[in-house]
Amino acid sequence: MARIFTFFFALICIHGHLNAQVCAINYSVSGTGIYPDTMPTGTVGQAYSQDITFVMPTDTLGYEFTNFEIQSVSLPVGLSWQCNNSANGCNYDPQVSQYGCVSIFGTPLLAGVYNIDVNILADLTIISDYPFTFQIYMEVLPYQTVVTNDGFSMNNANGCSPLIVDFTNNNPGLLEYNWDFGNGNTSTQENPGPQVYATPGEYIVQYEAYDNVTPINVYTLTGVDITSMSNFGGGFPSFETADAYFILLENGTSIYQAPFYLDQSPPVSWSTNIILNPANTYVFEVWEADDTAGELYFFGDDFMGSHTLNIAGCNGCSAGTSNLNYQISLQVINPTPSVVSVDTVVVNAFPDVPVINYDAASMTLSTPDLGLAYQWYLDGVAIVGATTNEWVVTETGNYTVLAISGASCSAESSEQFALFCDPSIEPVISPANGFLFATGFPTEYEITWFLNGTPIAGQVNDTLYATQAGNYSVLVTNLDGCEYESEVFGANLGLDQLTDFNWNLYPNPTEDVVTIEINSDFKLDAIQLLDLSGRLIQEWNDSLGTNVTLDLSRVPSGYFLVKLISGSQSWSKKLIVR
Repeated sequence: MARIFTFFFALICIHGHLNAQVCAINYSVSGTGIYPDTMPTGTVGQAYSQDITFVMPTDTLGYEFTNFEIQSVSLPVGLSWQCNNSANGCNYDPQVSQYGCVSIFGTPLLAGVYNIDVNILADLTIISDYPFTFQIYMEVLPYQTVVTNDGFSMNNANGCSPLIVDFTNNNPGLLEYNWDFGNGNTSTQENPGPQVYATPGEYIVQYEAYDNVTPINVYTLTGVDITSMSNFGGGFPSFETADAYFILLENGTSIYQAPFYLDQSPPVSWSTNIILNPANTYVFEVWEADDTAGELYFFGDDFMGSHTLNIAGCNGCSAGTSNLNYQISLQVINPTPSVVSVDTVVVNAFPDVPVINYDAASMTLSTPDLGLAYQWYLDGVAIVGATTNEWVVTETGNYTVLAISGASCSAESSEQFALFCDPSIEPVISPANGFLFATGFPTEYEITWFLNGTPIAGQVNDTLYATQAGNYSVLVTNLDGCEYESEVFGANLGLDQLTDFNWNLYPNPTEDVVTIEINSDFKLDAIQLLDLSGRLIQEWNDSLGTNVTLDLSRVPSGYFLVKLISGSQSWSKKLIVR
C-alpha cells in the first residue's frame, strides 16, 4: 500500500485564499506523489496562495483504484482550500486521469507549526469508502510589524488599537524632510518621534526627502516688438518700406533669427519661447531685409543696430536707428524631492470577548458568529482545523475559543469544561445458547444488567445467563460518568432460539450521506435520526431495503442516533455528523 500513502500525503496540501482561482495542474511532473512536497512558509497577516499538483496511483497489489474523494482538510485559521474538481465533490478517478490539483489560499491569522489532517476515502475494486487520514506540516511565522521602504522604516506598523508606531529615516543627512503620518500630524524633522494611532483603520504615511532646497528661476523670452525703424539716412533706402527682423545672439553666437515682415513698416511683433540663462550675455541685432522677393540689391540686408538684453525685459529700448520692446517671464521652480515614499499603517480593533455555549446533549460548543475568525483550544492547546464558531467535542477537558478580528488582534473566552462521551461506544447484546453477551465497550467500564427495566442484582460481568424470558438491556459507565445503554433485547421466543441482528453504518463520521447495510433480508418499518436526548430529527419510511442511503445534507454537525425499527423491535447506532 506504499503507493496509496504517497498519494494521500500529496492530497494533504489542500488549502485556499479569499479570492482564489482554480488551481493549475503542473503536467511536467511525473511519478506518484505531490508537487511541491513541502508547504511554503506563511506569515500572519500576509496573503497566502499555493497550488499543489498531485499524481494518483492507478492500482495497488493488482487491484485498481476507482475513486479518490477528498473529504476534508484541517487548516490553520484564516486559510481555505479548493480542489479543481469541486463540481464533482472532489472525486477523482485515476483510471481517467492521474492528475489533479488543489489551491490553498487565504490569510493566516495565528503563528505556529501545524499538523494538517487530510481525510480521504478511497475506492478499490474490492472495497469502497476506505478512510485514510494523513498529515502534512505547515509553519506560520509571527506577524511582521516592521515595514521598510526607500524612504523610511516603521516599527509596529500593524497591530491593535491604540497603536504606537516608531519611524526611522532611511536617508540621513539630507537638507530637508517632509512627513505626513496620516493621523493628522506632520513633521519636518529628520527623525520624528513616535506617532499614536488611536482609531482602527488604514493610515497612509507620506515621506519626502530633499538633497537640494534652492529654487530654480526659469527666464523665458516670450515676445519681441520692433516699434520703429528709420530708412533714408538711417540705414535703408527711402524709396522702400521696411522688411524688419531680428537676430538673438547668446555669448556672441546666433541662437535665433526671426522671420521678416515683407514690405511692412514697424511696429511689428513676434511671439517667442526662448529659455534664457541669466549667467550668459544676450544681444538683439535689428535688421532690414533687402534680399526679398522683388527686391534684390547689391549690398544685402541692412544692419540697423544692436541692444544688449536686460533679463528683466525692456520697453522703448534703442537698437541703433530702431526701437524695440521685449517681454521676459520668470517661473520659480521649487526643488523636487530626491526620495518619495508612501506606506500604510494598519490598525485593527480588538473583538469582544467571546462567550461559549455548551450543549451537553449533542456535545457541541458554540459562540455567536460575529463574522470573525475563530480558533478553539483544548487545555490550552490549539485544535487544528477547529476554526469556525462551533466545535463538536472529541475529548474531555477545558475548552476556550479565540475570536480574531484582525492579524494579532484577538480576545479569548473563559474556560468551559466539556465531557466527551464517545458516541462510537454502543453496548450490544448478543445471544448464544441461553447466554447474553454484552460487547462494544472497553473492558474497564462498569456494567449493570436490566430485566424489564429493573437492575439485576449482582450481575456486573459482560456475560449473563438468562434464566427467564423478558426484555434485557445493559448499561455501561466509564470513570468520567458517561453512560451508554444498549437497545432492549427481547427474549420472548425461547432463549435457545435467540439470534442476533447485524447491520453496518458507514461512513462514520460523515458529512452529507450515510449508508445502512443489513446482512440479511430483513423487513424495516422505519429509520429514525435522533439527537442524544431522544428528540426526533428526521424519519424515513419509504424504500427501505437491505441497503439504504440517507441524505444528511441539511443535518447540523453533532452526535446522533440512527434507529432501525421493525415491528416492536428496534436497534440503534451512534453517528457523528461533521
